[in-house]
Amino acid sequence: MSSEQLTFAEELILLAHRETDGKQLIPNNVLNVSLTAAELADLAELGRVELRGANLAVADRRPVGDPELDAVLTRMVKVGKELTPSRWLIMINPVRKYRHYLRRLAERGVFGAARSRTLGLIPVERYEYADVAPLREVRALLGRVLRGHEPDARTVTLLALAHRSGVLGHLFDLDGGKRVEELVRDDWAGQAVKTYVDKTTKKPGDLADGMTLLSSGGS
Repeated sequence: MSSEQLTFAEELILLAHRETDGKQLIPNNVLNVSLTAAELADLAELGRVELRGANLAVADRRPVGDPELDAVLTRMVKVGKELTPSRWLIMINPVRKYRHYLRRLAERGVFGAARSRTLGLIPVERYEYADVAPLREVRALLGRVLRGHEPDARTVTLLALAHRSGVLGHLFDLDGGKRVEELVRDDWAGQAVKTYVDKTTKKPGDLADGMTLLSSGGS
């Protein structure tokens, strides 16, 4: 399976799971919202939504043939407004979105699903890589950019999503992140994720123990 067949959201879900054991690298709530931003970027690339000033609006109501993307597009049409990208992340209500993408990629042979019960009672579904080639291809693409290669516009968006979600720092030594910040500064999808994370994360000093509102057990 080639990464050329993947959407932004599928690429992000790959990057967000550790190659060795499939462990998720960022909290559920951040991953869900980041996947929604990725879907908006996918719809923009397909000409279904567009920026109008600071807002994102539907430009073409026709379905694209992808169930996840079409669900987002339908929601945007139903809302019937132009909103900032960060506001759309909340309006679209991305609860448990990450599970849809894990199952979707499991059906395509990228992940394998294992079911068990915690304490013998609570059903648990875990995913590990069955085919690491797509992950390695996407990761290598970002690695080349971090080593100095000039990215195209699509790669900048993927880089922004990975960076703003916190995934990128788990995969690479960013050495301060100056180059990454310069590359992704103007990417609206990444900025939408950053706005969400900034608003839902406590500032240093807000809590004595430095805990944040982001929890790995989020919805």
